Amino acid sequence: MNRVAAIFDVDQTLVQGYTERLFFRYLVRHRVLRVPQALNYLGHLAVNPQGRFRDKSYLEGLDVEKITQLARCCYQEEIAPRVSPRALDCVLEHQTQGHAVALLTGSLSFLLRPLKEELGADWLIATVPARNSGKFTGEIAGLHPRGPNKLLLLLELSRTRGLDLSRSYAYGDHFQDFHLFSHIGHPVAVNPSWRLKRLAHRHHWPIRYF
Repeated sequence: MNRVAAIFDVDQTLVQGYTERLFFRYLVRHRVLRVPQALNYLGHLAVNPQGRFRDKSYLEGLDVEKITQLARCCYQEEIAPRVSPRALDCVLEHQTQGHAVALLTGSLSFLLRPLKEELGADWLIATVPARNSGKFTGEIAGLHPRGPNKLLLLLELSRTRGLDLSRSYAYGDHFQDFHLFSHIGHPVAVNPSWRLKRLAHRHHWPIRYF
C-alpha cells in the first residue's frame, strides 16, 4: 500500500516570516555581504521582481562550506525562534499516525536542513543553489519550488517514494499553493493570504492558524 504523506510549506506556514530574507539580512549584518552589494542586488530585484526566484547572485563567489555553517547559525538565532509551536504539534500529530513528512519550500535547501533534522522530516525539497569548485555560482540547480513547480516536484516524489496523494495532506499559505492543493486529498490553508482564503472557502478546504 502506498504511504500517506503530510507536505508542509515553510515560510508563513511552519515559520512565522520569510527565511531567505532573514538569511540575507544575517549576511549583511555579519558583513559577508557589503551594503553596496546588498543594495545592488535589491535594486535588480526591484526592476525584475520575478527574477528573485532564480537569481541568487548575492551568493555568487561565496564559499559553500562557510556559508552553510553561517546558515546553521542563522537558523538557530533567527529562524528556530520563529517556528510555530502549533505547527510543531501538527507535524508530530502526523508522525504519530505514521505519515511521512515532507518540507516543500522555495527557500534555500542548506538554510532549512536544520529544520528538517529537528522535525525528523523524511524529505526536504527546496531551492538548491548551484555550485562550482566549492563556490556558489549565483544560479540555482533544477526547478524553483513554487506554483506549478511545487506540484511537479511533489508528483516526482510521489512516483519515486510510493505516496498516495489522494490520502495525503498539504499545508500552505499562498495562492500559488493552489496548484498543489488541487492534486492532494486533504489540502489545508494555513495563515492564508486573502486569495487563498477565498479559494479555501470556495473549495471547502479547512483553514488553520499556526
